[in-house]
Amino acid sequence: MLAYNGSRLALPWDRPEEYDHLVLVVDDDPLHLASIREKLEAIPGRARTASLGGTYPRFRVVTAVDGVQAERRATSQVTAAAVDLVLPRQSGIQLIQALRRKRPDLAIFAFTAAAPPSEAVAAMMAGADHFMEYQGADYFVQALELAIDRRRLARLIEHNEAEVDAARERLSRLGGSLVALPGLRPPHSVDAVLPFHEAARRYLAASAKLFVGDPRGLAERLGVSYFALRRLLKRYGVPFPRTVRGGASLKR
Repeated sequence: MLAYNGSRLALPWDRPEEYDHLVLVVDDDPLHLASIREKLEAIPGRARTASLGGTYPRFRVVTAVDGVQAERRATSQVTAAAVDLVLPRQSGIQLIQALRRKRPDLAIFAFTAAAPPSEAVAAMMAGADHFMEYQGADYFVQALELAIDRRRLARLIEHNEAEVDAARERLSRLGGSLVALPGLRPPHSVDAVLPFHEAARRYLAASAKLFVGDPRGLAERLGVSYFALRRLLKRYGVPFPRTVRGGASLKR
């Protein structure tokens, strides 16, 4: 059952004060804002259902009608923003750029019903995680969830890359005290520490040269099947040495 609270429809949640995401929706059309808000706040929460018990909304919505108001309302509690690209006082592209500079962790979803398709590319370059041509509030939920997932994955990748860079720096500082392993020499500078993909490519390329004309021998030495070796060399861009009649080899 839906209850009317005098301004909009409200759902009888067990925990109405709880939510998974606080979403900032920026649009100068009051009808758009009302329909989007009603749609989003009707979605049940799922991130903490086990710990909270009962039902609660997945999204709590705050709104803004232009970029100036949106920047003011984009507090640290806001975890996602949906931005119309056609706004008064400040374009949606400019707002997305400002929000991304201020909040690298913020999931940003751009939408429009009037801007040309080229604006989609501009929005993504400005920092949006997803773009959708506005066709009604029903499409909002999936698009918003996609933006949230993309931002979470992007932050995870950025975090891991930062950890890798820090590990390379620490490894280079330890270069003088590392014990040399067979086939490996300690790096003596940051530049000498290769990314794993490049190090693996060089190792496989050198191994393939040692076993030229004998790919099955290379596969056996690496402990993989013949077909797995083909996939492995292809993944790292290493030419596969193929034995032909007469004992010669052909690289492709």
